[in-house]
Amino acid sequence: MRWAAILLAAILGAGCSGGGSGGSAGSNTAPPSSTLPRSGTVTYTDGKVYTVAPLGAKLVLDDISVAVAGIEWTKAISAPLPPGTTIFGVVRVTVTNTSDATQTLAPTQIWLLDSKNHAFLSAAAAQVRHPLVGKSLGPGQSATGSLVFPAPGRENGNLLVYRFADATDIAHAHHVGLVRYG
Repeated sequence: MRWAAILLAAILGAGCSGGGSGGSAGSNTAPPSSTLPRSGTVTYTDGKVYTVAPLGAKLVLDDISVAVAGIEWTKAISAPLPPGTTIFGVVRVTVTNTSDATQTLAPTQIWLLDSKNHAFLSAAAAQVRHPLVGKSLGPGQSATGSLVFPAPGRENGNLLVYRFADATDIAHAHHVGLVRYG
């Protein structure tokens, strides 16, 4: 119940517009991929900083690092089905807590962005091996597992990563990361 309240507050606080499909949390959560470098860090006129990691590389922000091991698209997942869901993206990642405090991976920590920048939240209750949503990591600790993203179709794009410090207050995030997955 606590995660549902945090998720709702985060979505409302982020001011996500309704440009996405039924299972989407919205659009305009990041600049179009075509305006971002293939890798590196850039600051936009709105003051927001984006760090981009290319496919196969590790994204490193100040309190979190994320490496994508792969993505599989499947229809055979037991998870809540938002309207418009036809398939699930199961993303295998390694997340490392590089902060000095124990952190918990929030449902709003990592989003799937399709090629049109529509954002999809991970399914917190998905029945998969080694789910990461809700996992606590001590300082310096890593975890490898799965994030499940309900989607209207197979997508190519990026994972939008929020720092641990911003994951439950994404509307105020000033530095985010993108990991390219396809």
